[in-house]
Amino acid sequence: MEITTNEQPKSFNPKWIYIGIITALLAVSIYLFVSKNKTETQLDTTVEEKNQVVNDKSAIETEYNAALARLDEMKNESVQMDSLLTTKSEEVEALKSKINSILSNKNATAAQLREANTLIAELKGKMNSYQDQIIALKQENVQLSEDKKQLIQDKETVTQEKEVLKEDKKTLEKTVEVGSVLHASGFKMEVINKVKTIFGKEKEKETEKARKADLMRVSFDLDDNRISESGDKIIYICVSDPKGNISGNSKFKLADNNEKIFTVSKTIPYRQGEKVYGVTSEWHPTTNFEPGMYKVEIYHMGYKIGSEKINLK
Repeated sequence: MEITTNEQPKSFNPKWIYIGIITALLAVSIYLFVSKNKTETQLDTTVEEKNQVVNDKSAIETEYNAALARLDEMKNESVQMDSLLTTKSEEVEALKSKINSILSNKNATAAQLREANTLIAELKGKMNSYQDQIIALKQENVQLSEDKKQLIQDKETVTQEKEVLKEDKKTLEKTVEVGSVLHASGFKMEVINKVKTIFGKEKEKETEKARKADLMRVSFDLDDNRISESGDKIIYICVSDPKGNISGNSKFKLADNNEKIFTVSKTIPYRQGEKVYGVTSEWHPTTNFEPGMYKVEIYHMGYKIGSEKINLK
């Protein structure tokens, strides 16, 4: 049995296809729009970051150059600073090498620049430490200079004091020397004429006549002296004729370092603080006595300690 129906087949509606295409195109457009905006934003960010990196690098270079300039200034500040930096040169050069490596890189990243900034801060820290040390060295130098000045002044003072002591010592020695000089007293001068007795013996007779004189005898005492030490004392006797000529060939030194001819010398045993009596000496001239004034001078330690005169007719 054949069945029939009045329903007609459904016809294809393209509206949904259009809607799908439009939706897809809209989605793509939105995606492209968002992507474009995101790309532009990222590009702007990259440009800004690049500009920031350039600015940061320039600032870091400026700061680094300033640090180097300060370092050179510190080196020139004093010999001590230069010596100090020389001992630390390996540390400083290592930091400078790292910083220069980063700054010389045209494509240095922000992270690298931050590292350079950190290294510069470390360099500055070391420079501050060195600066503190140089200040301490300068203070030590100032103190050393003051100490040196004081030592020089002390040395000059000591030198002056030594000179004063030397002069005092010389004065004291001179005083002791002068105080040690013996003094002669009790002078007696005799001109002797020797005659023979009827028994052929010689007899001495004092005379005042030059033609009868055979010898001159002088005697004196040495006064007590509590400063002069015990021992042998050398006494020089100078006999001058009427013309002022001293009889003799030998010389001795005076207290003023000049020299004087003496006629005869005698060595006298002396005991400190005791008087010596009757020191006697005789003079026999090589020629005849002449009329006139004869003078005898006695010397000890270069000082004249007594004199006497006698006149012969």
